[in-house]
Formats: sequence, C-alpha cells, structure tokens
Amino acid sequence: MKKKMAIVLSAVLACSMSITAVAAPSPTIAQDTVQNVTVNTSISTITGTPQITGIVGASSAVLDGTIFRNTAGQVVDASGVRIVTVPADLAATQISAGEIAAAMNTDASTIYNFTGLSSLALTDNEGALNVLAQTYVSLQDEDGNVISHNGSISTTFEVQDILGSNTLDEGETIQAMYQRADGSWVVIPVVIRNGVIAISLPAFSAPVKVVFLLTKGTSYEDVQVTVRSPQT
Repeated sequence: MKKKMAIVLSAVLACSMSITAVAAPSPTIAQDTVQNVTVNTSISTITGTPQITGIVGASSAVLDGTIFRNTAGQVVDASGVRIVTVPADLAATQISAGEIAAAMNTDASTIYNFTGLSSLALTDNEGALNVLAQTYVSLQDEDGNVISHNGSISTTFEVQDILGSNTLDEGETIQAMYQRADGSWVVIPVVIRNGVIAISLPAFSAPVKVVFLLTKGTSYEDVQVTVRSPQT
C-alpha cells in the first residue's frame, strides 16, 4: 500500500508544479443546471474519528518550496507537521451539497477550476449533483495547534471509502472541491490509481472542508494538465 500511495502522490504533485498567485473564476466548468441532488446515504450520521499522519510520510506529500508556519508566523519544520482528516457526518454533507448546487445554479463565478483540465463537469451521467463524501482537512503541530502553509500538499484516501456503495463506471470519475473562507468553491487536482485517491490542496491557514463528487469525466492519468494554485 505504501508503494501505491507513493506513486499516486508523485502523480498528483506533478500536476501541481505550476503555481500562480491569483485565482480567477473559470469558464471551463460546464454549467449544467442541477435538476437533482444526490447525497451518499451510506455516510455516517456521526462525525468520523480523526485520522492523523505526518505530512512527510507514505500517505501524504509536500510540494518543494512549501513553507509551514504556526499562528505566531514562525516557520515550522515539516517533520513536526501533522495532517488531520475528519470525515463529516451526513447532515454536514447535505448542507454542502445544497451550497454547491446553489452556486452552480445561480452564480458560476463562485466556482473555480484549478484542476488543469481544459473543461470539466460537476454532474454525473444522469445530470445529477452526486455527492459522495465530505471530509475536513487541517494541519497541526504535535501539540494540536493549527499550522498554515503557502504551497501545495497532497493526501490520500481509499477509493472505496469515498465511493461507499457507489461504483465508478465507464466515463465517470471523482472530482474534489474545497470551500475557501469567502464561501467560494475550488475544484482541485485528483489522481485515482490502484484503489487510492490523492488530492492536492493549495495554501490554507484554517481547517477546510473537502467534498467529493461522482461526475462524468476522464481520469487525470489520461490527460495533460497544468495546474494553478489559488491563494486562500
């Protein structure tokens, strides 16, 4: 498993090497009118147990040049940084699904495409907004204090944990979005390989929520991408 995760993380970080300082609304997201919203009912009604791993390890990775700082602004060595992921409960996931659907239907300028794909869709083959799961991601030091970063980090999940009772059929993929402090949404790089899904997150200074969608589309393994990283 460690070898598989290392391969996936290498691929997703390669997608994140081109970083720009300013985010802009992207016209490359297909603005499908959401007719139906589906939320994975296998999601627990109780917030999950936090998963804590070192930021430098088999299941996470850091883009060269990324700097970590504590709340006092002091630089923190990566060896002392932990990435914390907490699965959201069903109620929180349903709220996020409603927020994304509203953004898609009323204000396209609040959704940004930083996947590197020239175009992408956020609905599945049936035209529905299909929300698979939501998780909260944060960085902490060994004492549990919040850490910020200014570059790009990646972490991994088991594909089956994200899909739940769903299946990934031909012409479908998994997209991931995170919500910025201003309420806008950013679609971020995802690589799926060998039963593992890796996401790449740009700079953030507070815990962020990441939502996974089942969408029509093509795997990142099959396309050429150049990714920009928005400031949060």
